[in-house]
Amino acid sequence: MNKLTHRYIARIVLEADTALFVGSGEGSLLKDALVAKDANGFPILPGTSLTGVLRHALLDTNQFLEKELNHIFGYQNRSEGLGSRVILSNGHMFVSKTKISEGLSLDAHENLTKMDNLPTRQHVRISAKGAAEKGGLFDNEVVYKGVQFIFEIELKGTADDKDTWNKLLATISSPLFRIGSGTRNGYGSLKVLADRSKQVIWDLSQKEHFELYLKHPTSLSTALADGENLLKDDAETSLMSYTLALKPDDFFIFSEGNGDEDVDNKPVAEEVLVYTDHGFKFEPYTLIPGSSIKGAIAHRVAYHYNDLKGRYSEELLSGGKTAEGKIHEKDKVILALFTGSGNKAVQDLFGLGSGNKIGENINNHKGHATAFDGTDEPSRGHVIIDDIYLSEEEVDNTKIFNHVAIDRFTGGAMDNMLFSEKVSHLTGEKDEIIIRLHLDKADIDPASIQALENTLLDITKGLLPLGGMTTKGHGMFTGTLKKIFGTTEETISTYHTNQEKS
Repeated sequence: MNKLTHRYIARIVLEADTALFVGSGEGSLLKDALVAKDANGFPILPGTSLTGVLRHALLDTNQFLEKELNHIFGYQNRSEGLGSRVILSNGHMFVSKTKISEGLSLDAHENLTKMDNLPTRQHVRISAKGAAEKGGLFDNEVVYKGVQFIFEIELKGTADDKDTWNKLLATISSPLFRIGSGTRNGYGSLKVLADRSKQVIWDLSQKEHFELYLKHPTSLSTALADGENLLKDDAETSLMSYTLALKPDDFFIFSEGNGDEDVDNKPVAEEVLVYTDHGFKFEPYTLIPGSSIKGAIAHRVAYHYNDLKGRYSEELLSGGKTAEGKIHEKDKVILALFTGSGNKAVQDLFGLGSGNKIGENINNHKGHATAFDGTDEPSRGHVIIDDIYLSEEEVDNTKIFNHVAIDRFTGGAMDNMLFSEKVSHLTGEKDEIIIRLHLDKADIDPASIQALENTLLDITKGLLPLGGMTTKGHGMFTGTLKKIFGTTEETISTYHTNQEKS
């Protein structure tokens, strides 16, 4: 191996563009999963997580082959091994515009109590029938959108590694570089603050550079000697993205599941961290969770894929019900194979969790095993979708709808059956909601891609409502769908209420 005469070093400042979740592996009495924190109680990005995400992002964007990555990040097998030439520090949180939570600080921060009670995201697993599955409720902490971190990356190499270094930096700026869990559910989108990030390249064969490297401090609070601004250059990718510009017909609600002193149900809200000269503060935002949009899309994708394959319920199901009025067990098995997570397009696009019973269902109903084209192997999803945040100037949540249950015999109101909800609508500051989806894989089955595009078209035509209480007329959207492939942008459809498709 050539002598590693060069050191490529960068200190990169990241801002959480959405909430993120890097788990500590622990839970509490109130939350199923807690965020990893440093000794001072502030969130931290472990260097091991940053390294793993960077390696996978380089592989996903076809920047390097697996063998090439082994010679950059190292590898180990029974007969041989190689140490990593890339070194990443932990990502430490900024507690003000200039101060970093680094080392052990005995100074109590005025907002530390906020970090002790981070926002909680609730999730529920939905069945193919659109209802919550038993035992499918879980929650986790998240780090606030707007939190900024700084970490250092170093590459040991030669003068010929300049291209490798540029690819590393460009990948960190890519939409595929997402940190933590739930990155396919809206979490973990990061933005590189290029004007505050610095890089240097030192040739250790030169005495001056060698001395600078020896004096290079490990503390991220100190300036990087002779550092130059990081040039933000997004990684080149041949992967597809989609953009939906949606206008709500009227009201919509992405529900928190709880109410307040005025109503029984209200839109979910979450605070966003904003830095000030002496620390940080919090501002309230209305949240549209990426997981809510993803769930609606996934169920409709299964429908469109089955339609493309010519699979219809009257041909697959035995029909009828048992004497007790329930679906036959054989039909439940078939539903599990061709709808929900068993559907091949859903697996291709959104992955498959571990502990599934698909293999068991195939064995229990071999009559349809040959027609089943999915898998029972767990896999990660390939559709990336971000949470959407709407400020108080962009959305109004004050409209209240009241409801009452009617006695079908008397036609009068039933006792104790009055309920209400607050709903959202856009203000004059904002007239549309932008939803972006990225695919992190190129070789996805064309039929699965077509099912996804058909689903997105349904959303733009108002045929697939989003959010909650859609049976009451909420959540209807129309708008424009665009496909982005590399540097090429194509408008697939533009559709608005009372307007024909163009």
